[in-house]
Amino acid sequence: MIRAARLRLTAWYAAIVLAILLVLGVSAYVTMRRTLLDAIDRDLRTVVESASLAGLDDDAREGRQGRGRGSDDDAERDARREYADTFVVVLAADGRVVSSPPWVDADELADEHIADAALAGRSEVRTIEVDHERFRLYTAPARHDGRVVGAVVGGRSLEAHERDLRLLLTILVATGSGGVVLAVVGGYVFAGRALEPIRVAYERQRRFVGDASHELRSPLAVIRASADLLLRERLAPGQGESVEEIRDTAVEASDLVDDLLALARLDREDAVMAAETTDLAEAVAGVLDQMRLLLDGHHVTLSTDLRNAPARCPEAGVQRITRALLENVIAHTPDGTAVEVTTTVEGDTAVLRVRDHGPGVPGSSLPTLLDRFTRVDRARTPGTGSGLGLAIVDALARRYRGTVGVTNAVGRGLQVEVRLPAAAARPREATRTRS
Repeated sequence: MIRAARLRLTAWYAAIVLAILLVLGVSAYVTMRRTLLDAIDRDLRTVVESASLAGLDDDAREGRQGRGRGSDDDAERDARREYADTFVVVLAADGRVVSSPPWVDADELADEHIADAALAGRSEVRTIEVDHERFRLYTAPARHDGRVVGAVVGGRSLEAHERDLRLLLTILVATGSGGVVLAVVGGYVFAGRALEPIRVAYERQRRFVGDASHELRSPLAVIRASADLLLRERLAPGQGESVEEIRDTAVEASDLVDDLLALARLDREDAVMAAETTDLAEAVAGVLDQMRLLLDGHHVTLSTDLRNAPARCPEAGVQRITRALLENVIAHTPDGTAVEVTTTVEGDTAVLRVRDHGPGVPGSSLPTLLDRFTRVDRARTPGTGSGLGLAIVDALARRYRGTVGVTNAVGRGLQVEVRLPAAAARPREATRTRS
């Protein structure tokens, strides 16, 4: 239990750290991406606004080829050195390229209608893709005497920008992964330290319960023996009933002590994969024969369907589980209740089901029905059980890496399903009985 709590705390701590790192990482990535794009846009705007409109000379405005296209004069070389991979393309009013650097395929850019907004008198920032390469463009109208005579386009390849983002993403992922690993390790250590006082207290409580249960067995046995001896004597009227009540109370207390001692022992044992193989059908059939008198005394209408179900569990464990389930039925159902006991194999699990046709339990009580000292007398017939029977079944099943499920059966009654790891089947025919 303490180990499970430690793992849950570690998982919660790691989940919280992961969520924080995820939020910080996404925020950092989005912020950096936006910042880099804003920086590119500012550079492009500066280049476009400072670009000389002399390229749109009279020949260009009149529709003839200007002299600037393909030129690589001193001013252009200075601008190229200053803005690195930034370029400027000048287009005439008819969309024809007037001027562009020699390293830029301006015709392909023009085919993307990049100047439409500028020729309509609007500035525009957009991203386009040419030959699998992305470009960031800033387009502004070129005016002469108050009218739009062309467009100036500033552009920059986003290859370096995306490379920086990929590097940032790699760093964030590596940092986040390292943070999660550290969170898991640190969380496990811190959870262990935080739960250490609880573990010590739980261990002391468990030891106390085990020791007290062991010590109480002898005085309770003496009380029972003394009551039995008194009942053999001639007692005054009314004394016999009192002595019988003392004996019955001592028997009930002895059963409770035995259950507490069994749980204390199970708590000290870790879950194991048993090497011993037991056929549930054989073990359950043996227990039913042993408990025949008790079942008949409760007028149980018993029906069985026992199929071969080899399980990785000692025979004693299966027998104890079966006895606890049947004792739970006897203690908490009315006389004459019909009970169905079945064994089978489903996938990789051997299954034991015990269903009674009693009143069942309220649906709200099902989640806690396997807890210790749970009693649901409002729905089921009040009995003398200790409230530990199903808890023992659950502890035994977990001891052998199995599970227990409790459901209200369709119609009426309660169904308890015990699933244990299945083993290789023995070469014999299935056993089917009904009584």
